[in-house]
Amino acid sequence: MLKKDENINCLQIDLEESTKQLTIMKGILPKASGERDMLWERVKQCSEENMLLSAEDNILKKKIEALEEDLLLKGQITILKDSLGNKLF
Repeated sequence: MLKKDENINCLQIDLEESTKQLTIMKGILPKASGERDMLWERVKQCSEENMLLSAEDNILKKKIEALEEDLLLKGQITILKDSLGNKLF
């Protein structure tokens, strides 16, 4: 009977400890959930910002290509003018 009482006492102590830990976890859980939600919102914002920056990057690359083509064309025009100018004299 003494062994049985000891086992019951140990189980009650374990139950009390588990109850304390559960109470602590219940206090931590809302904070952790709130932080998770805030981080998720930040991830979504960063993802959207990344998408917008990627689109802007593509637009700027196309503008650079157009400017490079324009410079090449102007260079070719200058070469043609110079060669025509040399033939006139």
